[in-house]
Amino acid sequence: MTTLATNYPTNASVLLSKPKLNIELLVKVKLPPMKSTVLRLMELLRDQDVMTATLAETVRYDPILATRVLRLANSALYSLRKPVTTIQKALDAIGTRSLYDLVMLDAMADGFGNEIRNSVLIKSIWEHSIAVGLLSREISKMLKLQGSEEAFVCGLLHDIGKILMLRADVERFESLLEHRSEHDMLEWEDKIYGFDHTEVGAYVANKWRLPDAVCSVIMHHHNPSHSPHSVVMANVVNAADLIANVHGYGLRLEEETALLISEPIALLKLTRPQINEAWENIQKAISDVTKLLK
Repeated sequence: MTTLATNYPTNASVLLSKPKLNIELLVKVKLPPMKSTVLRLMELLRDQDVMTATLAETVRYDPILATRVLRLANSALYSLRKPVTTIQKALDAIGTRSLYDLVMLDAMADGFGNEIRNSVLIKSIWEHSIAVGLLSREISKMLKLQGSEEAFVCGLLHDIGKILMLRADVERFESLLEHRSEHDMLEWEDKIYGFDHTEVGAYVANKWRLPDAVCSVIMHHHNPSHSPHSVVMANVVNAADLIANVHGYGLRLEEETALLISEPIALLKLTRPQINEAWENIQKAISDVTKLLK
């Protein structure tokens, strides 16, 4: 039987006496419903042969998403030679893969928009998630990894469980911040909620019918070797998570020395110059993506 460690919060007994939460009920109550446009696009994007004209027609029915698509296509993320002014040309320019990424961004921004604007904690998780998504994509490109199409979405959604847990019980979640290490935070999540954020995130990804690879990476991003699918991508997201924390993006900040002892960084053979380059390469993108969702 595990005993309480001395670094547990002073109200530990109160928190532990609270009834544990049910993941299914938590997600049902706290996960905002997806817009019909997003659901339709996700269904269309499962068809690798879908025509951009079909996607464009669907995007046009959602003025906010249509605006974001145009702004994305004309942002520094793509650096197109000429500005695009129509949805069709925008989709031709950014491709269906990027539309899939944007659809997930749109779903997150619309679903948690008020909290992102009004909660310091959720805003921090959101900015961290954007940084990890962009870093995951950048690292995958830099290392020329195969099967990395889901990199951005895996990084973006890796901590969605934290947002739902915070929405469910602020007091429980704030007690997590008293823990310094990743291991202690995960252990305390399990003790006070009955599960940790990776389990919630994987459940959400499965509910949204995202690929098994995405669900697996979200579930195992803290223990990549345990992932039954996309072990390399789980390592990428773990490395991106750490790099973002080292640079001040996240609730759990890390010292730079953590990069030297990171197993995923070692397995990926990421050098310090590559890490610095990846971080520099996403700075404009972080700003652009944040602006896209205002």
